[in-house]
Amino acid sequence: MAPKLERRTLAEAFEGLEIPSSRAYQTDSNLGHSIHLMLSSSLRGDGSIRIRSAPSKESTLLLTQDEAHYADDAEDDDDDEDHYEDYGSCDDDAEDESHSDEGSIELKNYLDDIADALKKQKSKNDSKIAEDFNKKLSQMVYGSNMLEMVGSGLDITVKLCQRIFEGHSVDDAEISDRDPIYQALRMDLVSKNKSSGHEDVLRSRREIIQHAKAAYYMMNEVAIKGKDLSEEIILETHRLLTYKIDSPDNIPSSQYGGIYRDYPVQRGFHSFPHQAKIPKAVRDLTDSLKADILAAEESGEIDPVALAAKYCHKFVNIHPFLDGNSRTSRLILNTILLKYGGCFVWLGMEPKDRDEYMKISAEGFSAEAMEQEHMEDLPEGFKPKHHKKLAKFTLKHARETMTKVLRTLKRKDYSHSS
Repeated sequence: MAPKLERRTLAEAFEGLEIPSSRAYQTDSNLGHSIHLMLSSSLRGDGSIRIRSAPSKESTLLLTQDEAHYADDAEDDDDDEDHYEDYGSCDDDAEDESHSDEGSIELKNYLDDIADALKKQKSKNDSKIAEDFNKKLSQMVYGSNMLEMVGSGLDITVKLCQRIFEGHSVDDAEISDRDPIYQALRMDLVSKNKSSGHEDVLRSRREIIQHAKAAYYMMNEVAIKGKDLSEEIILETHRLLTYKIDSPDNIPSSQYGGIYRDYPVQRGFHSFPHQAKIPKAVRDLTDSLKADILAAEESGEIDPVALAAKYCHKFVNIHPFLDGNSRTSRLILNTILLKYGGCFVWLGMEPKDRDEYMKISAEGFSAEAMEQEHMEDLPEGFKPKHHKKLAKFTLKHARETMTKVLRTLKRKDYSHSS
């Protein structure tokens, strides 16, 4: 059975440290609203972001794009400026003169415009903005599920996820076969030539609901509340993700959810790290992330996309669990992006996108496995960066995501409401 993890209070975790009663961002049970509040507070509008690396510590960091962390053989981003100009055309008064002399648009330029758009919003639009953020979070869950061929269609996913992201309690109780959601889930399975029995329908529903609950938990704990990404949070996220969902080998979730695997796993000719090394590998990962954040605070600069891609890649290549590793790795990616970059992405929405992501993931694994065999003793700074293609892929999607967010914020029913 998965271990019950007890959460320490702030007073216990930071004994002897005086913690102010209100810090950084307000929180709300509605995740979309919390993200809105966080972005309004953290995006400075000058190419920087304010982050909270501990409950009592804040830093303002310049958003950068370190080309050393991005693949130079990926597709050119010639169409990115077109995306940028396209959303700008949604508002006749939009100005993009600050970007007119740039050959490529950096993420910080999009985020600065989002900061400006949020400042112009009236409080009566808060619920609309929260609703749109929750819909985009639901699309994130859908795309991630599609990469693993689990869950269900987009409309059903959005309907189920939005309730959770709005802060409503959605249980895993069985639903009637007369329920419209049940019928929609079943028809989706039939359309994909999958088994569509009662248990299959319930499983599809849980694969959506539990993914949303896991996303809510990790993003809320790390990005909204400002906690460090920890081993405890990773374990609890995985437990939520897999709750009451048997593994492909019919192992009940109580025996693998939030529990490290205790046997070797191999893909092709290469193996993931030995099971005995997993606990230390995960702790090393979270320690390394903390060290990278500390280095960013000391330098005053951060590249959130490269950072997110790096730890998504590292985690999935530890492969600590029986199942659900890839979905958990993408939650890590989006949580880091949200906390340190003020954005999140949805990957895998379209078949072509899924194929590209899976190819990048497979190449990253092969490169990582070869490094373990031949470069294990090489100092970290001299090792190849195997997350570079994932970083390039993520950056492209981050730009697209921010374009869509800006289009939303510039809609007439937002901008011209009285």
